[in-house]
Amino acid sequence: MIEPQKICFLQVAHMPDDDRVWFHQAKLLKENGFYVSIISTRTNHSESENVFCFNDSGMKKTVVNQKILKILHKINPDLIICDNPLSVFFASNYKKKKNKSIRIIMDVTEWYPSKKNLVNLTCFKRFIKKTGLQCLNFFCGFFVNGFIFGEKDKAKLYKKYFKKKPCLDLPYYPDLKYIEKEKPKEDFLSWKFLYCGPLNKDKGFYNVIETMKLSAHENLIHSFILNIISKDVLDEEQRKIIYNIPNNLEIKFLDYLPFEMFCKEIARYDIFLDLRVKDKENNLCLPIKLFYYMACGKPAIFSDLDAIRSQVPEINEFACLTNPIDYNNISRIISDYVTNTEKYAQHSAAALKYSCEKYNWSMLSGRLLKFIQEVSN
Repeated sequence: MIEPQKICFLQVAHMPDDDRVWFHQAKLLKENGFYVSIISTRTNHSESENVFCFNDSGMKKTVVNQKILKILHKINPDLIICDNPLSVFFASNYKKKKNKSIRIIMDVTEWYPSKKNLVNLTCFKRFIKKTGLQCLNFFCGFFVNGFIFGEKDKAKLYKKYFKKKPCLDLPYYPDLKYIEKEKPKEDFLSWKFLYCGPLNKDKGFYNVIETMKLSAHENLIHSFILNIISKDVLDEEQRKIIYNIPNNLEIKFLDYLPFEMFCKEIARYDIFLDLRVKDKENNLCLPIKLFYYMACGKPAIFSDLDAIRSQVPEINEFACLTNPIDYNNISRIISDYVTNTEKYAQHSAAALKYSCEKYNWSMLSGRLLKFIQEVSN
């Protein structure tokens, strides 16, 4: 059996059933003989075995640290995989108290600091908090034994300053067994679109609504259904933008779905939309949903982000990238799909092809096992 025998995922920024960990990394490690546990400070409850949770909202960091140390002493892990710099700080405190043989890995999937960490602050407080988080982000690199990177751009800082530490590029590719395949599209008069995400301007909800209203108006012989999956609840401003929609457009709101149900649900749609604002941070973030949409074998329309172009070079063969506020152009793209059945079929086939041949979890899983062995030695 590969050492270490006990691995703990310490998550202060993600739920215990986060799909990257629960349905991919942790599942793989358990299947290969490791004793795997998960700690999450995002919720008070979990019915899963070897999952330890508490909600740290409003808690002082010293209290959070004490609670995590108590759980870690109970688990007694050989290796701790952390989801952000703060969890590295907690893990390093445990390592000091326990013994120096414990290994720590940081799985870098977010920007630190992110713009969401700096909202509703004055310029001075924003500067202070950003500087503090940047320092924490940098110095945590000295306390880890290795890095896992979800995206290339988010890896640059660590690869530049911690060149000698082992690292693994582990993108957000899905395990294809979770994605159900639908029959090829036969009805080209009725189209089902999907937007999944927050109901805000930053992630493109407003752009999606305006685009669909225009596209439906310009394709009156077709019927359009736009389904929206979100945790958010519509406010008054958002309600206003879905008024006065064309008669051939229906907008439905679905509740947020657990991971496995989400994977089954998205297979039912014909075209996926993600028109997030192209700001500095979004531009360098690779949307995880892209790979799930690809696995469904259906085209997608995304904002033209540098991260997509650089990390998915075949993107133009199965999707369209666009300026997210150029509604006329996006409407033309949609019109091309709904009237040009040959192009739609080609993009659908290409999406499925690249998903099966390149962008899936089975292409990555062996790398993770090898990396864990490397860090552990």
